[in-house]
Amino acid sequence: MNKKENQELKRRMKAWVFDHANEMIEELNMERSAAFRQAYLVYDLLEKLGEGIVAFEYEKKDGTSRRALGTLCKGVSAKYDAYEYKDKEKRDCYPRLEFAYWDLDRESFRSFSMERVVRIIGVSIPNKREQTKNHDLIEFV
Repeated sequence: MNKKENQELKRRMKAWVFDHANEMIEELNMERSAAFRQAYLVYDLLEKLGEGIVAFEYEKKDGTSRRALGTLCKGVSAKYDAYEYKDKEKRDCYPRLEFAYWDLDRESFRSFSMERVVRIIGVSIPNKREQTKNHDLIEFV
């Protein structure tokens, strides 16, 4: 990646974080610093979901904590790869601060609210040539 592409990527990341942080400030009355921290955490989570398998934790609407193992990366789950969107309206039904991911435990789509993400536990970037069922997670401390 050259310098110009890297600068453009950083610009887009900052714009995304800024837009979503301001949305949380307006919609949820979050403090500015907390909103920006949360927006960056979710941006990082979505990037990692697109690259491989991610273990992360979020708070459910009922207040309980949920540890999830998810992805948005083709080649990780045969059911995810075979999934076909039947209705465009259903795909776009999530509010701006909610995000869908493929849950590897349930083998279906689930969603989380942006303000409820607690942490990223670990990431596994699968080798596309070696499709195995077990993936080692890189755990963050």
